[in-house]
Amino acid sequence: MSVARFAVTRRVSVAMLSAAIVVLGLFAAPRLAVALLPSFAPPVVTVSVSYANASPETIETSVTRPIENAVSRVSGIDILESNSFQGQSTVRVQFNFGTDINVAAVDVQQQIARIRASLPNDPALQEPQVIKADPNATPVLVLEVTDSARSQRDLSDLMVNELSDEFASVQGVGSVGVSGVTQRAIMIEPDEHRIAALGLSLDALLARIKNENVDLPAGVIKIGPNEYGIRTSALYKAPDQIADTVLRVQNGLPVRLRDVATVRDSIQEQRIFSRLNGSPSVLLTITAQPDANVVAVAGGVTSKIAEVRQRYPAMKFATMLDQREFILTALASLEHTAFYGAILAVLIILIFLHSWRATLIVAISLPVSVLGTLFVAYAFHQTLNVMTLGGIALAVGLIVDDAVVVIENISRFLSTGMAPSDAAEGATTQILGAVVASSITVVTVFFPLMLVPGLQGLIFGPFALVVMSGVAISFVVAITAVPMLAAELLRNRAAPATAAPSAQRRSFAEWFDRRYSRLESAYRDALGFCIDRPLPVLGSAAGLLLITLAALHFGIVSTEIFPPSDSRFVQFNVQGPNGIALALMDRTSQAVENALRKDPRVVSVGATVGQSGNGNNARAITNRASVQVALKPGTSAADAVAFVNEWRGRLNGNGRGTAAKSRELQTAMIGTIARGQTIDIVQRQISQGQTALELEIFGPDINRLQTISDDVMSAISRIPGVGDPDKNVTNSQPQVNVAIDRTRLMLSGLGTGDLAQFVSTATNGSIASYYQVNGIQYPIIIELSPKQRRSFSSLQDLQFAPIGASAAAGAAAPALPGATLASVAKLSTGLGPSAISREDRQRRVEISAPISGRPLGPIVSDARAVMSGFPMPAGYRWEFGPEIQRGQTSFNALWLAVGLAVMLIYMLLAAQFESYVDPLVIMLAVPLSLVGIVLSLVVTQRAFGLTAFIGSLMLVGIAVKNSILVIEFTKQLREDGVDAREALLHAGPRRLRPILMTTFATIGGMLPLASGIEAGSSTQAPLATVVIGGLIASTFLSLLAVPTLYLWIARRSGGRFVSRRHPRQQTPTAVRPDTMPHVDLLTQPTAQ
Repeated sequence: MSVARFAVTRRVSVAMLSAAIVVLGLFAAPRLAVALLPSFAPPVVTVSVSYANASPETIETSVTRPIENAVSRVSGIDILESNSFQGQSTVRVQFNFGTDINVAAVDVQQQIARIRASLPNDPALQEPQVIKADPNATPVLVLEVTDSARSQRDLSDLMVNELSDEFASVQGVGSVGVSGVTQRAIMIEPDEHRIAALGLSLDALLARIKNENVDLPAGVIKIGPNEYGIRTSALYKAPDQIADTVLRVQNGLPVRLRDVATVRDSIQEQRIFSRLNGSPSVLLTITAQPDANVVAVAGGVTSKIAEVRQRYPAMKFATMLDQREFILTALASLEHTAFYGAILAVLIILIFLHSWRATLIVAISLPVSVLGTLFVAYAFHQTLNVMTLGGIALAVGLIVDDAVVVIENISRFLSTGMAPSDAAEGATTQILGAVVASSITVVTVFFPLMLVPGLQGLIFGPFALVVMSGVAISFVVAITAVPMLAAELLRNRAAPATAAPSAQRRSFAEWFDRRYSRLESAYRDALGFCIDRPLPVLGSAAGLLLITLAALHFGIVSTEIFPPSDSRFVQFNVQGPNGIALALMDRTSQAVENALRKDPRVVSVGATVGQSGNGNNARAITNRASVQVALKPGTSAADAVAFVNEWRGRLNGNGRGTAAKSRELQTAMIGTIARGQTIDIVQRQISQGQTALELEIFGPDINRLQTISDDVMSAISRIPGVGDPDKNVTNSQPQVNVAIDRTRLMLSGLGTGDLAQFVSTATNGSIASYYQVNGIQYPIIIELSPKQRRSFSSLQDLQFAPIGASAAAGAAAPALPGATLASVAKLSTGLGPSAISREDRQRRVEISAPISGRPLGPIVSDARAVMSGFPMPAGYRWEFGPEIQRGQTSFNALWLAVGLAVMLIYMLLAAQFESYVDPLVIMLAVPLSLVGIVLSLVVTQRAFGLTAFIGSLMLVGIAVKNSILVIEFTKQLREDGVDAREALLHAGPRRLRPILMTTFATIGGMLPLASGIEAGSSTQAPLATVVIGGLIASTFLSLLAVPTLYLWIARRSGGRFVSRRHPRQQTPTAVRPDTMPHVDLLTQPTAQ
């Protein structure tokens, strides 16, 4: 039994099959997790080590390099990079996609344990922390927190010690970063002259406080039948007890800490400031676990915020970045475009068929196919994201193609007066081969995307899955449910009419049919003209294709890696002069914030001063400020970019207009550079936070790298579209170099380590112990007062006790003369690196420049041209940043996918037509679509990126469908003995209607997405644009060029390449009404 006969005779079975698809889809839809993009986060393990006060050079030599050497032994590493900051080492290990992150973390931990003993034996060195997280991961939420009922210290205390843990407990939260806090501490500020006169040292103070603040078990005692544990508890209960600590007894009198130092219950010296709309705030950075549902995580955090605000009514949370908002906006946009596309596709079908019954049948196939696709996505553990929902939105036009072809052929059979059942079976049987071939070609096109390895496969694989599923399910629906419904709902001309169509409907149908008949006649004449003049026609097509290729060669179409997405969040990174005092940088930031807050487009302004980076990648640096701006909801990507460009000009002094720069801002921005960009969440996730032109310079000497990188920055800054370049490492960080005279120091009885510890404690502070209140520990810090360390001379005059001072603590001892730092060391000022960056165990400098006004592709080409002529010294090299390289790798991988898709399509068509040549003729439509692709991108001024590339890949399958309809019908006629020319002149016009219907339905389905008017649809707009442009070109060119080439080859080959299939045995039901005129179905009898 044929499929068509089964569909017509077993109608209940077919109905139940469709119902099962619907039920499964309804079951899966609400259970699909929601995310921005498919899960593709690379497996990353971060090793973080804190080494208080150590310089970047010391960190690199003693910490970073040993860790790099150790973890490099772990298998499966893709990228190994590190950063050595002041007091901090971060080693980032990115593994190949598919690596088990848990196993990788254990392997890294084991390698770190093996070399732990080789790391410095210094109390300031904390244990290495191995974290299964990426420091470059984009946060789910960035929140600024204020509280009018609490001081900044109390708010910070509450956030750090209580609320951060509550937010971390939310399901799916990976980490919670808290910055801009004012931390409570017991500050001890010794008078260096007094302690030196008493023969004390800062080390003695540290040791004394540590020994006095104890809570230790002291053993067990048996008293009678019971045993009692002995506990020695002498913890400080109040700051006054700390001040009363006896340091020594002198002349029979105790010398207390309050006698030589000021003891205050205060705060640590604040090195990072955070503000919201001018008021002090605390910054919360919340990231999700790798496989967490981002929308659910953000929702859980929002619920936790509501719960917290019930307990603390004065607390306010301002959102500076919200992935959920972007995700829901983008998904809603795609849902709207899919709905609008479906409406347009159905209207186009109604216009062509003039029958609401036939249109209803096609319309029913649409939700069935979509729901079936959702179930497939659920079964394959996919999420509902921009790629999967975008695939569904783009496939709306494709999904109805098979149903349109089948219902159009059924309507043609019905116009002969056949019974609906016979017409449904005969028409479906006749068209089945073409439908099978066209559907398989589309599925085959996307199948190679499932095989692409790495990031590209993880991003576009789910997209391919949903398109393949939608087309496959729509094919099943088209050959089962459509003929079944046609047999039930449609009527032939001979059936008695129960209701006449309205005059208005009949008038429109007649008007449309008259004009369509003229179009069909014109096409038949044009086709006859072309097939009789093959060489000029084929030559013109080849010339048009060559012109298009030449235009591409000369850069008429710009390129990009990934299209920008809409976001109302922007960020300005303000960089002051190296070594600027934090207080001055704070004033500069405040001036920038005040100016931005006056802009009516701005909702809120947050700032973090003294910090570079966020979350796990944050580091303290005095000359940096990050100003986050939330614009009004609904702001488009173009408006956000315009805002950034306008304010970047104002801040840097080259803005237009009288209000370009106020006097306050002009004064504050002297020597300062502001770099701005929109926070493009999609690109940040794909590129792990990197969204600009990036170059890396490698070499052994950090000073030479600085010189080379400065020259490179100067060179690339002249490229059009490139903003002010910046680099991650500078060699202009002011520092004081202490050159120790070992002999003099030895005479004082101290070692170099003792002196280094003394200087560190005096200037940067050291934690002596902890003061506990309600189970929360606050540090007890010994540090000289700011007045004692505000100048170079005060540093030289630092006094320390000579030998014996430390040992004398607690006992009478004569006062020994103190020594100054200048007496044992030579102090000089100089410049040092702010950080040392490495990749694959080589030193590097990363150069990053914001781009605007031009896509990344041509800028990269210009940068390559500039760098190709750049004189690079021996031992030094350059390369583009990893994301630009990954973009090139992406295109290479997709080109391989295109090649594989073309080969598979050829093989399938060759098997379908039993011919080696016919598939080549059919596939002529593929290169012809390139003309439309180029024109569409030029007209819309869009760039050719990865999503546009996927659209071009779609065209490989879509473009051949129309050719298949014509050539398949032509071959059927030739098998019946019709001459090749007459067969083409008959098949082309007869297949024109379904070709136009499917083409316009596909275009209508994609038109809302290509317009990009919906917020969040901009990432998929280039894809829809190239499909529409390429489909228009391939349709109208292939309607003439493909038949011309077919006849030219047939005549040249003398019939050798005619299909080897046996002549078709015609069944009674397969009546060929192809010579019959099309009859308006509107005049068919209808049943109410």
